[in-house]
Amino acid sequence: MKSGIVTIIGRPNVGKSTLINYIVQEKISIVTPKPQTTRFRILGVKNLNDAQIVFVDTPGFHLAKSALNKYMVNTAIKSLEGTDLVYFMVEPGEYINKDYEELFRILRENPAKVFLVINKIDLYKKPEIEQSKNLFSEKFPFSESIAISALRGKNVDSLIEKTVEYLPEGPKYFPLGENTDLSIEQRIAEIIREKLYLMLKQELPYESAVTVEEIKERENGMIYIRATIYVAKESQKGIVIGANGAMIKKIGTASRLELSELLKKPVFLDLHVKVEEDWPKIDSKLKKLGYIVN
Repeated sequence: MKSGIVTIIGRPNVGKSTLINYIVQEKISIVTPKPQTTRFRILGVKNLNDAQIVFVDTPGFHLAKSALNKYMVNTAIKSLEGTDLVYFMVEPGEYINKDYEELFRILRENPAKVFLVINKIDLYKKPEIEQSKNLFSEKFPFSESIAISALRGKNVDSLIEKTVEYLPEGPKYFPLGENTDLSIEQRIAEIIREKLYLMLKQELPYESAVTVEEIKERENGMIYIRATIYVAKESQKGIVIGANGAMIKKIGTASRLELSELLKKPVFLDLHVKVEEDWPKIDSKLKKLGYIVN
C-alpha cells in the first residue's frame, strides 16, 4: 500500500481546482472563470487499489498586497509543508515573471519532488505545449513533465499512475467514503460564494465572503440554512441584493439547487447581506470571517 500528499500549486486560474474535482470525481473545490477563486487549502482524496492519494488544492500564487491576498498566498506556501509530491501547474503561453521566480525559490527549499503539469492542452497546439515545457524545465529540475487537460480528463490517468510511482509506502489517511476534510458548513459557504463569483461583475466578488450561521433539519425533512454574505462597502450591499431583491433571489435559487443535490434533501436557504467595512484589508476582520491569519 502506498499513500501520500500531493500539493497542487501554480498561479491563479491555471486549473488546479478543476483537476482536483476531476480526480476525485466530485465537486469539492468551487470553479469559476475568475482568478483567485480558491481561498482555502482544500483536500481531495483519491482511493486506488494499491494507493491512497491526498490532493491539496491551493489558492493561486501571486505577489500579494492586501491582507486577504497575503492570507491566500501564505496558505499556498504552508500547504507545501510535509507534502510528498508537488504538481507545479502551468498553462501554455505563460512567461516566467516575478511570481514564478519567487515560487521557484520556495520550491528549491522544499525536499519534495516536483512534477511540471502543463494544463489546458486542449486549447493549444503541440509546438506551444512543447515550448512551455522547455521554458519551465530550463528554470527548475522537475522530476517529470506531463501535459494534461483537467477539464477533459486527457492524460490525467497517466499523471496519477506516475504519481503512485513516486509515493512512499504508508497507511491510508482517510477511511473509504471520505473524500475531503471540508466541513459541511464550509462546503455550503463555498457553493454560495461560487454563485456570487458567477453572477456579480468586476471586483465585487473579490470583496465578498460567506459564513453559515445555522443548519437545521425541520420536521418535514427540509434542511434550513441561514447564511450571511459579507461585502466590504455599503454601496456593494445594494448590488448583491439587486433591484427589488432580484439578484439575491437569483444567487439563492442557484445555490439552493446545488445544495439540495449535495445534501440529498430539499433546502430552504435564508440569505442575508451585511457590510464589514474594508474586511479584505484588515487581519482582525479576516479572522472574524473565518480566515485564520498566521
